[in-house]
Parts: sequence; C-alpha cells; structure tokens
Amino acid sequence: MVIPSFYTRDDDVSAPCTRSAPERLGAGESPVFASQLSGVGNGRESAAEHQTLGWRESEIISYLFLGDLQDAGRFDGMIISVLPDAIAAEPKRTIRLPFLANGRASLDSTSALIDAALRLRMPVLVHCEEGCERAPLTVAWFLKTRRGMSLDDAYALIRSRRPIVKDRRSWLGIYNR
Repeated sequence: MVIPSFYTRDDDVSAPCTRSAPERLGAGESPVFASQLSGVGNGRESAAEHQTLGWRESEIISYLFLGDLQDAGRFDGMIISVLPDAIAAEPKRTIRLPFLANGRASLDSTSALIDAALRLRMPVLVHCEEGCERAPLTVAWFLKTRRGMSLDDAYALIRSRRPIVKDRRSWLGIYNR
C-alpha cells in the first residue's frame, strides 16, 4: 500500500509523526462534555446526544484513532473518511474510502492503508459523521484482519475506548461480495 506523498516527509519517511496524544482520563474520571464547558444544555438532549457533544477522537490502539467529522478538522495525522460523499468540512488532505463502496474489498483496502500508516508510526484517524457506526466497523474489520482479533474482541476494545459505538457487524452480511 502506498501512502500519499502529502503524508510523508521528503527528508525521512520512517520518522514517526509528532502529535500530542489526547489527554487520558484517570481511573474514575469521566469526559467533560461540551455542554458543561459552554453552559449549553437545556436538559432536552438525549443521553446519546449529550455524550456525543463532548467526545473527541478516541485512541483505540497506539496511533489509531476513531472519531467524527469534527475530529477530522483538528486531527494532526492521516485522516481517512468512510463517508459516502465528500463533505466541505473535511480537510483537503482527507483520504476518502467510502464505507463498503465495493463490498468487503473496501474494508480490506482501508485496512491495508491503516496498516501501512501504522508501520510508519503515523497517527491515523478513521472517521464517519458521528464516529459511532461506519468508522467503528471499519476499525473493527482492521483489528480482525490485520491484528488477528475476533469481531467480538474488536468491538469490546473499541467500546471500552469509545462507549457511544454501535455494533454494526450485521451490515457485513448485506455486503457479502
């Protein structure tokens, strides 16, 4: 798999990207939600909406992050969008690999690109619109095919890092090409 040239430096492509990792929460700490920071929140949003407001990208394994469209705008590293259409809010350097555009072959191609970037110790963000369905399934597929995990274990890991994730492995049966 070839990494696009705008993600590599001419002087040394093997050097890891420098990126400050998101702050890790200590035991017993919970994320600060946007409504707590801005004073917004009239109590009418659902628990899921309330949680989604405050999530940032989530590091699933070293250098591999899962997130939403807003995370893509502030991420310093490779950005892979699994959205079906280009979105104006995405950075220009976003690599678009639409989710299941070519069935499971799309997941395999995306997994190969993630694997190549991680070998270079390059931070990778896989995102969909809200970071809870398409992108998590893509990361779960990567963990299954490239790291030898079962889908059960992959989803357990992903949900432990990003609780808003919904298990959508049933979508694989629809795209059994």
